[in-house]
Amino acid sequence: MKRSKSLMFGVLLLAAMFLAVPPRADAAGLILEPMGEHNQTLNAQESVSYQWFIYNGLNRTFLLRISANVTSGPEWSSSFDTSLVLLKQGQSVFVNLTVESTGDVERRVVNQSVMFLFEDIDNPIFTFLQLGYAETTMVPIWGALAPGKNKILWEFENPLPAPFDNNYATFLLNVGIWAAIALALAYLVGPAMRLFTKRTKTDLDDRILKILHVPIFILVIVFGLVSSFAILPLNKVEVRTIYDVYGIVLIAVVTFVVYKVFKEIIIYVGRRWAARTKTEIDDVLIPVIDKIGGVVILIFGAIAVVNYLGYNITFLLAGVGVFGLVIAFAAQDALSNFFSGMALLLDRPFVEGDYIQLSTGELCRVEKIGIRSCRLYDVFQNNHIVLPNNKLVNEKVTNMSEPDEQGIIEVAVSVAHGSDVAKVEQILSEVANSNEDILKEEGKSPAVRLSNFAESSLEFKVFAWVGNFMVKWRVSHEIRKEINRRFAEEGIEMAIPGRNVYIKEGKGKD
Repeated sequence: MKRSKSLMFGVLLLAAMFLAVPPRADAAGLILEPMGEHNQTLNAQESVSYQWFIYNGLNRTFLLRISANVTSGPEWSSSFDTSLVLLKQGQSVFVNLTVESTGDVERRVVNQSVMFLFEDIDNPIFTFLQLGYAETTMVPIWGALAPGKNKILWEFENPLPAPFDNNYATFLLNVGIWAAIALALAYLVGPAMRLFTKRTKTDLDDRILKILHVPIFILVIVFGLVSSFAILPLNKVEVRTIYDVYGIVLIAVVTFVVYKVFKEIIIYVGRRWAARTKTEIDDVLIPVIDKIGGVVILIFGAIAVVNYLGYNITFLLAGVGVFGLVIAFAAQDALSNFFSGMALLLDRPFVEGDYIQLSTGELCRVEKIGIRSCRLYDVFQNNHIVLPNNKLVNEKVTNMSEPDEQGIIEVAVSVAHGSDVAKVEQILSEVANSNEDILKEEGKSPAVRLSNFAESSLEFKVFAWVGNFMVKWRVSHEIRKEINRRFAEEGIEMAIPGRNVYIKEGKGKD
């Protein structure tokens, strides 16, 4: 009896154990095949992918769960394109694992175990697990003397014999090759391109080539130098410094190119277009755009540098706003001159090349209208005058070049009382009309007027037009000389200011 009970207990225990452990599903109909190489090298700032092919050949529907034992680490991370798949009978799927690294990744080997867990939809207790793997060798962009980094132009082995086949010799060879490439671009490709552009009808291609010549040379040199540094074992501080300098140089070169293209291409084309049109609005806007556009480009270049260095531009702009208010109070004259310069460009009381007469009497030719001041050439003193723009806006300025270059001369003559007025008028008219530079056309012929009865003289004025205001002073001189000669011949007395003084004699004392 005891033996029967023991046998019965054993049977029940085996039955319980059998029921407690679910049987595994038959995996003979499932295919899990790794595709491609699963031992790969990952360079810094790049990515690699691993792929598996899965096929369900069973008469069942499975829910496939995909995961990995490790998915990220210092300066690297990985992700699946899908982590949950429903596989019906006869269906297949490709699963991809992508591993990425940053620029600061250190040299390491990452082993990932990939788990493929199949669950039977109709009977969830039937599950089984299959494993895959991915081995990734991380290679930093800096600081590694790895065999893969000791290459010329990333592809070619160092051909020098030992001990010159190391990374340092490769670095020097790399720099030399990039310098040769830059010199070839400067002295071979550049002149060849110029020969081609000279044959075209437009000069825009010549201007573009001239602008890009130096920046391309600089970019090739800098790029070759920085890429060559990747061969050397540098620490993170040195790497970050090189990256910062490299980024600043790139931004500076791009800003320079944009500035030169704006100034020498866009503004150049705009001026030519404005010269062909009859409207004046484009003639006004082009200089304004020229002044403001250049400043805006430089400001955006500076902001790009600050942003590249990792500073928060929002707070920077807020600080600039507060700082701008302080500067506005401290630099009122400078701002006044700036807006006055904009007013001169928009209102156009005069333009570059015009002759103007200042309120202080100087006759000047406008050489340049700048943002802060105007550069003027004093015609009579043969020197340059630099005046702040607000002076020219707020004071009286006579534009001698508008509406045309003609000018009016005015010669005052005084004769003695008793002189023959008709005779004087006739002589003055004849002298004015005899001068070759005086205009004789209708409405602008010389005129003589008796302008005033003074205490000791009769005052006449001669009014005449000249074709160019620049000769008015010489013509006035010639007319005065001729009047003096004619008056002497005709016996007309020129008035000399005088004053009669009478002395009254009083009675003396005894």
